[in-house]
Amino acid sequence: MFKFSRTQHVYKVAGVDIGGQPGEFPTVLIGSIFYSKHTIVHDPQKGIFDQEKAQIQLQNEIDVAALTGSQRIIDPIGESGEALIKYISFCAAHTDAPILVDSPVPEARLEALRHFAGSDIMPRLVYNSIAEDYTERELACLKECAVKTAIVLAFSTTAMRPKDRITLLKKKLLPAAERAGVENLLIDPGVLDIPSVSWAARTIYEVKEEFGFPAGCAPANALFMWEKVRERGTAAFQAAAIAVYSLVQSHGADFIFYGPMRFAPWVYPACAATDAMLAYGGRFSGIRPATNNHPLFKIF
Repeated sequence: MFKFSRTQHVYKVAGVDIGGQPGEFPTVLIGSIFYSKHTIVHDPQKGIFDQEKAQIQLQNEIDVAALTGSQRIIDPIGESGEALIKYISFCAAHTDAPILVDSPVPEARLEALRHFAGSDIMPRLVYNSIAEDYTERELACLKECAVKTAIVLAFSTTAMRPKDRITLLKKKLLPAAERAGVENLLIDPGVLDIPSVSWAARTIYEVKEEFGFPAGCAPANALFMWEKVRERGTAAFQAAAIAVYSLVQSHGADFIFYGPMRFAPWVYPACAATDAMLAYGGRFSGIRPATNNHPLFKIF
């Protein structure tokens, strides 16, 4: 077990604590819903979906989070502004968790921000993300809508090594976030494929050591591209995924995009077990859980 020498930032978003030393707070688990080709979505442009099935997925995640002590952020992914607004509104009505503003279409994200600006939902929103291809128009919208929390994607095909991603942050992305007026920065170094998760994990460690910002990553997409393990069936896929998540957690990750929300019943217990072991081992570094609602006190 280890302790970062840099003082760690901890951000509270809608009751969820993000950041800190390893073992202080449970890893924040981010599950996606309404993603491309999600079977509960009937019209991805208009945001028409099966509300009953969506609510079941949300409730299942709520239940397993309560059992394990794990923390959560919801990731509704919209293909249009209209759809994203509907998805966020639905998630906000049926949960009290933080919610990502996430879309592969930049304009959809900005449309959603403008819609919720000044509302009671706005403090719960986390913008995903400020990336190397940001525009000044995008940054201006974030500032205008008073976005407080955002993920910063420190990934570039020209900056693959951990030290190069640190440089990308320093020279380009952190100044951009500052111009956007964002106060709470969550750093995601990006994942290219499963072997590269090791580099992402190392970058997470170095980001937290150098800046103290919360950091994490999204290995889920790479898992789905891992054809050889998928061919071996569900049990092999789940075992491999748990190994990937645990590697990232062991390097100090504060959040993990774990994939479709339907994975929650097996992802949460696995990540909670790693959180509990890290917290117990933290005693050697003088670190104690900062909350009683921690897997260390919930799963045994």
